[in-house]
Amino acid sequence: MTDFKFKEMSSAKNIALSLQHLLAMYAGAVVVPIIIAGALNYTPEQTAYIIAADIVICAIATFLQIYKGKYIGIGLPVVMATTFTGIGPIVQAGTEYSPAVAYGSVFAAGIVMLFLAPVFAKLNRLFPTLVTGIVVSLIGLTLIPVSINYLAGGDEAVNYGSIEHLIVGGVTFVIILLLYRYTQGFIQSISILIGMLGGMAVAGLFGQLDFSSVQTAPWFQIPIPFKITSLEFEIGSIVSLVIVGIVTIIEATGNYLALGSMMDQKIEESDLRKGYFSAAIAFILSGIFNTNPQTAFSQNLGVVQMSGVKKREVILNLVVLMLIAGFIPKIGIIATAVPTPVLGGAMIFLFGNVLAYGMSVIGSVDLSGNNSLIVGAAIVMGVGVTVNPEAFAQLPAWISWMTSSGIVAGTIVAVLLNLFFNGLEKE
Repeated sequence: MTDFKFKEMSSAKNIALSLQHLLAMYAGAVVVPIIIAGALNYTPEQTAYIIAADIVICAIATFLQIYKGKYIGIGLPVVMATTFTGIGPIVQAGTEYSPAVAYGSVFAAGIVMLFLAPVFAKLNRLFPTLVTGIVVSLIGLTLIPVSINYLAGGDEAVNYGSIEHLIVGGVTFVIILLLYRYTQGFIQSISILIGMLGGMAVAGLFGQLDFSSVQTAPWFQIPIPFKITSLEFEIGSIVSLVIVGIVTIIEATGNYLALGSMMDQKIEESDLRKGYFSAAIAFILSGIFNTNPQTAFSQNLGVVQMSGVKKREVILNLVVLMLIAGFIPKIGIIATAVPTPVLGGAMIFLFGNVLAYGMSVIGSVDLSGNNSLIVGAAIVMGVGVTVNPEAFAQLPAWISWMTSSGIVAGTIVAVLLNLFFNGLEKE
């Protein structure tokens, strides 16, 4: 049923490929619980707990996706990690009411998503090749500002845009570029990993590597249900987290369709339903273990595209690495030492490759007439919301979720315009 080739997991090549995925996603995965812990005034012990629990739930959520069962698991190399979309609603629920309401809302949203999964899965006909290409392109396009922001040091950098940050990110970029151009096979497939390690070495020369947090991190941390608080429920907060859930479903759909296209695998309604069920279960577990909801991570989609390695065994290895990092925080915290400019240098390639792949999918469709208008309007809407989100800040809450991210806004425009011009039968 699982169809995993377990003998391949222990090979050095697969472990290196898995480590590449870990470094690409880890910092982004742990920053969300850190932000939420600070906003809710958690103690250092509580903060350490939700970081560890977050990584463990990331591992479980990822396994639920790569597993291909009868009712759950889409069976694609999907990597799940914490969604940034949930920060605002969780912090708002936690401060206006209590953390119990915040996590209760995450749990309840997961229950609602279980019922929504079959409904959204039936909408797969709304994603013909043209719309799929637009959605994948938007994933890459809307994340370009993130890569450039990281290259300059990230939002928390004191010396944002300094020459040191740009050198570190630039070295990472150049190493990946040269390896991708002048090597082949396995070395080329781990060019991101080698580039990031090279960037970290240069960052060390500038004093940008900080392993001090390793000393204070606990040796072991076991996620326990309701460790921080029991669950309470408030309808307004639940609605907010359900909206977050819908956003993550739309984001996941783009990842599913992109990976299916890369692997020449047609994504059926049943596949989407199982993928959405898995995402809903991850939400439920996040509430139970007092941590944060998950989404499909686009940087790992970029890793798959760049490395050319689409084996689920690589992601299964990643699940093991995430479990180790979650249960043994002293090991996991090492991955957080990757300097932000190093991530930025790598993300330029990761998100750029996702964009390029989406454009190639769009290019396979006849763009004469109405189709070019659909592409143009959807891309402009997606990028516009990304660079100027405040333009829609005055919209009422019941509709504002549609402009909560460029991916969501652009996808909705693409779907609606394709229906208007082409209907359900044409691409």
